[in-house]
Amino acid sequence: MRSPSPRLRDLAVHALVFLAAACTGGDEETSTESGTLSATTSAATTASTSTGEATETSSTGGGSSGESDAGTGDACPPPLLACGDACVDAQHDPSHCGGCDDACAPGLACLEGQCGVACGEGVAACGDLCTDLDVDPAHCGSCEHACADGVACVDGSCVPACADAELLCGESCVDPTRDAAHCGACDAACAGEQPCVYGLCVDTAIHYVLIGGQSLSLGHGSAVVSTEQPYDNLMLNTGVRAGTNNLTSFVPLVETQQGQVGETIASGLANLTAELELAEGRPHVLAASAHGISGTPYVNLKKGTASFTAGMTQVAAAAQIAADEGKPFAVRAVTIIHGESDHLGGNLLYADNLLEWQADYEHDVTAITEQVHPVAMFLCQMSSWTRYNSATSPIPYAQLAAADARPDRIYVVGPKYFLPYVDGVHLSGDGERWLGEHYAKAYRKVLIAGEPWVPLRPRALSRDGAVITVDFDVPAPPLVLDTELVSDPGNFGFEFWDSSGAPPAVVGVELSGDTQVTITLAAPPAAGNQRLRYAFTGTPGQNGGPQTGPRGNLRDSDPTPSRHDYPLYNWAVHFDEPVD
Repeated sequence: MRSPSPRLRDLAVHALVFLAAACTGGDEETSTESGTLSATTSAATTASTSTGEATETSSTGGGSSGESDAGTGDACPPPLLACGDACVDAQHDPSHCGGCDDACAPGLACLEGQCGVACGEGVAACGDLCTDLDVDPAHCGSCEHACADGVACVDGSCVPACADAELLCGESCVDPTRDAAHCGACDAACAGEQPCVYGLCVDTAIHYVLIGGQSLSLGHGSAVVSTEQPYDNLMLNTGVRAGTNNLTSFVPLVETQQGQVGETIASGLANLTAELELAEGRPHVLAASAHGISGTPYVNLKKGTASFTAGMTQVAAAAQIAADEGKPFAVRAVTIIHGESDHLGGNLLYADNLLEWQADYEHDVTAITEQVHPVAMFLCQMSSWTRYNSATSPIPYAQLAAADARPDRIYVVGPKYFLPYVDGVHLSGDGERWLGEHYAKAYRKVLIAGEPWVPLRPRALSRDGAVITVDFDVPAPPLVLDTELVSDPGNFGFEFWDSSGAPPAVVGVELSGDTQVTITLAAPPAAGNQRLRYAFTGTPGQNGGPQTGPRGNLRDSDPTPSRHDYPLYNWAVHFDEPVD
C-alpha cells in the first residue's frame, strides 16, 4: 500500500486541529504552507510542516514548551473568559453568568451577562415573568408601565373604556367640557389660568349676572347690610336695580336702600366668589344687575315683557361699556328668585316655563353680545307657601323638574326654609346676603370649576318591608340631622304617603351612612303610589322660615367659609319621590 502524500498528511493534521478547536470552543492560529487556521486547545497540538516533519505548537501560540495555560485569561480569546481550566461565555453561561462561578438560579437563563427568564418570540422578560407587552395591563408597551385598574392594554397602549361624554386623549379619559388641558378636544389647552366650561376656554374679564324674578329678587323688605365693595366687583352706575335709563358706566358694587327694597343677592354672590377665587390666585370680577318686578307671575316676566326687555337693555349697555374699556365681557348666568305668584295662580306648567325662560335668556343675550358662552340659570326653591294659607305647593317640585330636564343649563341652588325671614315671605338683609353666598357656591362649581351642581337631594330610594332606604346626592358628606338651626317639624321633615288614604306613619328616621337615611314605617304599606316626601307639608298661615313653615332638618357638612360667618351647609331640597 502506498503511503499518503505529504499534501494528504497536511490535510489530515488540519482536520485534527479543527476538531480540537471545536471541542474546546477556542481559537488559536496554526501556520501551514496552505494558510492560517483558527483553533483553541488546552494542550499542545502537533502540526505538520511542508517537509512532512512533525513539530509541536503551544496553545499560547508563542512558545514551544507544550505546557497548558488554560487557567489564565490569556488562554481564552474574547469574548470568552477563563474560569478554572475552562473557557466560558460569561454572557450566556448560566454557571458563570457575568463572571466566574456567578451561577443563575435553577430555571433561569443567562442573557447578556444577567440571569433572567428566557422568553420565546413575541414575548418579553419583565423581571422573572415572560409577558406580551401588547396586551399585559401590568406591563403595557414596556415593563412596569401599568394601566389603571380596570383599563385594558391594547397594542401596547392603555385604552380605558371612556364614558359617552368623555374623550380618549392619550391613555386617559377626559371630559372635554371642563378639562383645561383638553378643552373641547384633545390637547386643546386653555391659556394660563383660564377655566374650561362647557368645552370653551373662558377668557372673560367681566362676568355678568342678571338677577330676575319678583320681589325677593329685588330685596323687598330687606335692610342694606353690604355698604362697601371689598374687591373689584361692579354694577351699572344706576345701581343694582339698574332700570333702563342713563346706563353709562360701571361703578363698584354696593347695595342701596330704595324705600322698601334694599339688600339683594348680588353682593353675597359676587363678593364670596371673588374672595374664594382670589384665595386660589384667580381674580374674578363679577358685575350684576336686577330687573325683576314684585308680585309678578312668569307670564308677565317672560320674553316680550317689560321686565325681560329691561334685562336685555342692561346687558346691551354693560356689553358696550366693557367694549369701550377694552375688556372681554360675557353674561355667564341669570339668577332667578321666583315662584310665589305662580303658586297663587296654580300654574301647573311652571317647569316648562322655566325651560322656556332659560332658552330665551340665552338666545337673546348671545344675539346682543355675540358671545359663545352659554347662559346658565340658577334658581332656589320657593319655601314659603304656608304664608299664603296653603299646606303644600307644586312649585318646588316644578323647579326640580326643570333642572332635571336641562341639567346642563338649569341648577337648583337649594331651598330657603333655613334662612331668616322678615314677614314669612321676604328675607332679611342677612337672609338675602346669605342666600347670595349659596348662589356663589353653585356659580363657582358650574361656571369656574366646570362641574355640575347637584343640591342635597335623593338619588335612589328602595323599600324592604316597613323600611325605606334613601341614598342622597350630598355635596359635602356626611349628612347631619340638625335641630338647632332648624326646629324639628316632626320626623325631621319626612312623611310617607300612599293611595290608601291612611298610609302607615313614620316611626323612625336615622342616618345609616354618610349619604344615606333610613325611614321606618309603622307597618309595611300595602297600597299603591307610594311616595316619600320631605319638607312637603306645612301648617297653612304659618310664616316660612327655620322655626315655622314647611321645613326639614337634613343637611350636609359643607365647610365653605362665609365672609360673614353664615353656616353654608347645603340643606335638603323639598322633595316628593316615588318609592320602589
